[in-house]
Amino acid sequence: MIDLLSDYCKKIELDITDTQLQQFDDYFRFLVEKNKVMNLTTIIEKEDVVLKHFIDSIYIMKYTDFDEKKVIDIGTGAGFPGIPLAIVLDNAEFVLMDSLNKRINFLNEVTKMCELKNVSAIHTRAEELGRDVQYREKFDICVSRAVANMSTLLEYCIPFVKVGGVFVSYKSGDIKEEIVAADNAQKQLFCKNKDVIKFSLPNTDINRSFVIFEKKKELNKKYPRQGGKPKKNPL
Repeated sequence: MIDLLSDYCKKIELDITDTQLQQFDDYFRFLVEKNKVMNLTTIIEKEDVVLKHFIDSIYIMKYTDFDEKKVIDIGTGAGFPGIPLAIVLDNAEFVLMDSLNKRINFLNEVTKMCELKNVSAIHTRAEELGRDVQYREKFDICVSRAVANMSTLLEYCIPFVKVGGVFVSYKSGDIKEEIVAADNAQKQLFCKNKDVIKFSLPNTDINRSFVIFEKKKELNKKYPRQGGKPKKNPL
């Protein structure tokens, strides 16, 4: 796994140390082992994990400056993209949030095993944490690979972003219609689509996009709406 990840990092021109490669290897082995007893991911083959989880997670480093930034990963699941980013960006601070406690327990084990001093994991829902003054509008960058309607994702994620900060949505497929459909959400949440970065995972025909939104001003206190409304009734 180490040689494979090292080769792919060279292909996308990202530097990685031997220590970081070992951390990724430990993470991979633990992920596969734990996946036997809990549903963390359907992707378990070595090359697939390296490409579709690890490389996909850290590719954003080519386009966004994470240096000494505060970052939150919403709906992190088994730790993507938060853990891979935290491994290669030890001078940034990461908060990983998920609504399933068993995933948070897994992430706490990963954090301890890989000796990641820059990561904390929280078991809660985005609608609740986004109203908590400790976390609301406190982050330079919010990232999410969660699968959801773009309008819903914006309401989950924008509340965490400082004015002038960004939300990066990891997406696949054609996202033009999603962005257009999220026009009202952008207006209500005082954010604007700043960029769409399209790329392909190396040696594959898998196309991905980073959809980047910039937070323009302080959010209205009524957002995020609670009681599952962002999902049931997107803006």
